[in-house]
Amino acid sequence: MKRVDGLAYEALAEMLSTAAPPVDRRRASAWARFLMSLLHRHPARIALLRQAVELNMDETVESVRQQYPSLRGKDDPESFEEYIANSRGRLQDGVLALLLTRIVDSEKVGNALLAMTWAVGAAQRTRFRFLTSDRPLMTSNGLGHRESLLVLPISPQSYFIAARRTETIETFRLNKPDDVIAGVNHAICLQAEEFVIGHDEAQKRFVDNRLGGSPLHPVVRDSRGSIFWENPHKFDPWIP
Repeated sequence: MKRVDGLAYEALAEMLSTAAPPVDRRRASAWARFLMSLLHRHPARIALLRQAVELNMDETVESVRQQYPSLRGKDDPESFEEYIANSRGRLQDGVLALLLTRIVDSEKVGNALLAMTWAVGAAQRTRFRFLTSDRPLMTSNGLGHRESLLVLPISPQSYFIAARRTETIETFRLNKPDDVIAGVNHAICLQAEEFVIGHDEAQKRFVDNRLGGSPLHPVVRDSRGSIFWENPHKFDPWIP
């Protein structure tokens, strides 16, 4: 995953420096792949993928073997057999790593992300700051429909947003910064599985009341453990 995260880090640095999406196509593509990786590199999703590999081991291994040339990283061995041998007997872990690479490199999802409008927003001079978690990406259900969006805090006071409609981005920009932070942090806490990270402990009670869902803030997850969010452009006010 280093290939994804390296260029994605450059894209992140550019966005934090310019307050705008990456201009370079390679960095933009890497950032799109990084966003896709966030959809899958979390505890519940990894557990489901591992279970799928275990239940369909022979079929999964053969499928990955056939696609190994396109999945192989620059530091990986030439042959699939050597790759598995280097896994020191951890066949499932090796296959799972390659399977994640295939998912993250999905051309269909990547193109859908690149076709969306991207922006970087700021929430400054606010009472609180953005949180992050083991599931920090706020998403709608699917990327190809009119109301699709993704939101990701990229610093305590900045966020990345991708949307199919520019009106969605404007809704975030026109809302009070404190309300944007409250809404995004609310989502991040509810969809978190194990932990939430903050700039300080000022929002500890806020987090404790929401982490992973609670009687006061119940959540509905799909079969993959995901929570999807409605487009705030459709609501006034949109903050829960």
